[in-house]
Amino acid sequence: MNLDIWSIVILIIFFQGLFLLSILLLSAAKKKRKGSSFLIAIVIVLLWFLAEFFCIRNTIDVNFDLFYGTRYGSWFLLGPLVYFYTKSITSTQRTFSTKSFLHFIPFIVFVIIIPLSGGNILDQRQVHYGMLSVFDHRDKVISPIQYTYSILFITQFLHFGFYLLRNLMLLRKYKQDLALAYSNIGTHLKWTRIFNILLLFTLIFDAIFLYILLVTDIYRRHLDYIYVLPMGVLFYLISFYLINTEWQSIDKKVIKYANSSLTIENMAIHIEKLNELMEKKKIHLNNELRLHDLAQEMNLKNHHLSQIINQHFKLSFFDFINQYRVNEAKKIIQEHPEYTLIQVAFDAGFNNKTSFVNAFKKFEKITPSKFRESTIQV
Repeated sequence: MNLDIWSIVILIIFFQGLFLLSILLLSAAKKKRKGSSFLIAIVIVLLWFLAEFFCIRNTIDVNFDLFYGTRYGSWFLLGPLVYFYTKSITSTQRTFSTKSFLHFIPFIVFVIIIPLSGGNILDQRQVHYGMLSVFDHRDKVISPIQYTYSILFITQFLHFGFYLLRNLMLLRKYKQDLALAYSNIGTHLKWTRIFNILLLFTLIFDAIFLYILLVTDIYRRHLDYIYVLPMGVLFYLISFYLINTEWQSIDKKVIKYANSSLTIENMAIHIEKLNELMEKKKIHLNNELRLHDLAQEMNLKNHHLSQIINQHFKLSFFDFINQYRVNEAKKIIQEHPEYTLIQVAFDAGFNNKTSFVNAFKKFEKITPSKFRESTIQV
């Protein structure tokens, strides 16, 4: 076997994935984190895909037909796994039940049950030249089951894309819920979104490859790598960001207060106390401030404080606190023009420069640096 540069890259990615898997399996702390079991399963499936691709491209025969699962629809497994991983970190409710197994029925039926019970159900041309070879112009005799699996080969990617879009919707809702309870949202949410978007791009690369193959009827081996190599980036993201994340929890009572016992009279009293607390005590300068902390300071229940901020100020807790921080930052910039922006950000209560710039632009419609330039000119 003569390894080319691309095969060597795949081997490097594969062993990086094995190293990541060993960390996930051997670290007791990481195994206890939310979604860790689904993350382990995702890594195993990605390793399977890489091993399958490597063996096919280097003509290594593995004497186990289901090892070549992509032919039968193994991507039916990845979609639900990524979905339940995302759901496990964005929901406080139980994420896996007996009904959840319904998501895995396509994989179980088409990749395990039928191939094991039906013998050699694929045409040799499908095996050696790809599942889409049944659609080329060459004369051939193809059985209904072989046509079915060729269609399933395409369907598995559409199925995967459906789950990725659901994941992005879950993450968007999770971010909105976090904004009701936290004054700073960790960057882990951004990396989880990137993880899903990168998977979506991998899917798009698959579609490009399949389109070129169908339209031109010419197989180009090097194009296979446009959907294989992004897996290396996925392993990188999982290794350095996702496995170390402590996910922020959400109190569902904060989100729903339709049956609140808070009266209009009490709300007016608490609003006055809240304004006094923010103006005089400047509790917003604490960059780890949570809704729970502020509620305790006011001797209120979390969902009552959330109700006051949402209904009276028409803001989420996240924006309510950041509005005060932006005003504080403006004062600091005016009084200390020599301060760096990162110093201004921390002094105003932000925990990173990106959050500071985004909040400043949201409320002032201008960047902090532009604001500082305008104050200096005046």
